[in-house]
Amino acid sequence: MTMIGIDIGGTNFRIGAVDDNGTLLKFDKVPVKTILHSGDVLADLAETIRSFSENMEIEAAAIGFPATLNADRSAVIQAPNIPFMENLPVCEILSEKLGIPVYAERDVTYALCYDMAKYHVDEAGITCGIYYGTGIGNAIAINGIPLVGRHGTAGELGHIPVAGSEEPCGCGNKGCLEAAAGGKALAKLQREQFPETEIKDLFLRHADDPKLAEFLNLMSLAAATEINILDPDHVLIGGGVFNMNGFPMETFREKIMEKVRKPLPYNDLDLIFTEDEREKCVIGAAAYAKKEMNTKK
Repeated sequence: MTMIGIDIGGTNFRIGAVDDNGTLLKFDKVPVKTILHSGDVLADLAETIRSFSENMEIEAAAIGFPATLNADRSAVIQAPNIPFMENLPVCEILSEKLGIPVYAERDVTYALCYDMAKYHVDEAGITCGIYYGTGIGNAIAINGIPLVGRHGTAGELGHIPVAGSEEPCGCGNKGCLEAAAGGKALAKLQREQFPETEIKDLFLRHADDPKLAEFLNLMSLAAATEINILDPDHVLIGGGVFNMNGFPMETFREKIMEKVRKPLPYNDLDLIFTEDEREKCVIGAAAYAKKEMNTKK
């Protein structure tokens, strides 16, 4: 059983073929604009999948979006970085074009699927995945099933309001947490306060600066808030921000623990920091597709 996993970002398009054992057989990463270019994005996607999987027997495909999807996961509703994908019946049309089941989810859900398998996290109970990248991605699984919510928007941790902030957010609101503690906010901080330092070296060179300390504090608010609300069995934390040179991981962990409710869940918190891997969402997408197919048998 071979699955196709796809991760569509605002900049890059990742696609992979994954076998029944979770082994990546083939992988490609290219700029999104080289894939989605004709004006008919679903036709472009179908052709890309056909070309990539030529001479392979494909059972299903799963596509991840940095976006809000509807509750039945058949269409993208809001995607600030890829607005051309909004309000399209992605799964229905691609399934018809390709002749295989096609599934859609938020990219962060696929990241959590991958990390739960890699770190041998039991599906029983509540598992939270919090990923700090361009924004703050969040996926919640209950007994291995992603929490969707009534409208499909559960787990929007990055859009918790920050008191006193009027920073515009890509969702259309002002003062969202990810607008103050996501990668875009860090890039703005670098441009305005540390223009002489490359963004990858911000923590290496300015870790003691109060502005970076406050940024780190706001990052920790996201994780601590979810932990205190859900009392989860497992918390997995990752994302590209942690790849920055000199990122103070231990300080970040301490800031989370300072805010976690005592004595519980503080005394029994399973907090796992994950690696950032380029194939993560692709392999996670394939695992999701396999699980969906098995569930529907």
